[in-house]
Amino acid sequence: MALLLSAGMRAEERVVINDNIEATVQSGVIPISINCDDAKLGAMVRAALNAHGAFSVRNGSSVKLNIGRTALTAAVACDNARFNFQETIEGRDEEDLAMKVADAAVVGLGRMWQLKPMFAKTKIAFVSTSSGHSEIYTTNLIYSRIRRITDFKNTSISPRWSADAGKIYFVSSMRTGFPEIFTTKGTGDLQKVITDVRGALGGANCGPDGRIAFASSNKGSMDIYVAGGAGEGPRRVIATADVDADPSWSPDGSKIVLTSGPLGRPGIYVSSASGGSLKRLSTGYSYCTEPRWNPKDPAQIIFTFQSGRLGLAVTDITKGEIVAVPTTSPLNLSHASWCADGRHVVATQATKTTSHLVIVDTKSGKTTRLTDAKMGNCSEPDCWVSKN
Repeated sequence: MALLLSAGMRAEERVVINDNIEATVQSGVIPISINCDDAKLGAMVRAALNAHGAFSVRNGSSVKLNIGRTALTAAVACDNARFNFQETIEGRDEEDLAMKVADAAVVGLGRMWQLKPMFAKTKIAFVSTSSGHSEIYTTNLIYSRIRRITDFKNTSISPRWSADAGKIYFVSSMRTGFPEIFTTKGTGDLQKVITDVRGALGGANCGPDGRIAFASSNKGSMDIYVAGGAGEGPRRVIATADVDADPSWSPDGSKIVLTSGPLGRPGIYVSSASGGSLKRLSTGYSYCTEPRWNPKDPAQIIFTFQSGRLGLAVTDITKGEIVAVPTTSPLNLSHASWCADGRHVVATQATKTTSHLVIVDTKSGKTTRLTDAKMGNCSEPDCWVSKN
């Protein structure tokens, strides 16, 4: 497990540090040590917090997270005067308990920055080639449980969660040789959504009310359609002379952000979900694609840009600001999907021949590998986030 492998202490974590709490506050990164009476639970919590951009887990910090476990209940606390809190957590199983403890630590230690929970409130669907074919899988943000969703020995791509996380939409050409949209709750449970069409077809992005938006070239050009959750009543809402793709709903379902433009020079646009004129967002980049609306902050949209390599940037449509996600990695980052805290994303990180999933802090650029080599090439993550 990629994240759990990081639970072993690296050299820098064995160094006892002298904390400068004021410097910590200014830097936005809290050095913490973790004491847990259960080794497996402690390893999972350590892996989770090591993936969060606001924490650095190491030995010797005066900000100590103390965890005591009894069955599926854990008491978590910090007695540092600046960061003190205590809470009792109950989980459905071991992984759920670990993620809820990590979330309690994020919220309790991060009060001055109003940090939000993310681990127990995020589910991930993605594409993996581990079987020799592109199939759909799911996992969590600590990569402790992986479930295979499709097994069609074909190409299944573009996974998208339904609004209630009860099923996953995906695109496959297994039935007719042409791409079609299906839903499934798991292997063997298949339902048709958008089928018996010809031409290109994009993933079905589900809105907060259950409607889906997708791109189709059924009428010649690649346009945006909206339909009911079972594919009923598809209606073309956006049609331009260029390629329209990658629709993503605003948190309230009233608007859609999408990619539109000629091949090689796509841009990011916003439209009413019922159609009408498009408003182009000024990004500062000539190639922008894959926009995703932040489900927790309606002012923010993340997108992929190309400037020598593929990278991620966040636009604040209220302030008119564009901020590239800082990173020192030479690898491409693309196809980002927001986690439940509205700060981190899960994205595809790729070389010319391989790809894997990473958790990225959009504030600091901290990047943590999620999927391991056993899963082959992994891509196209889609996060479902709890509304609560």
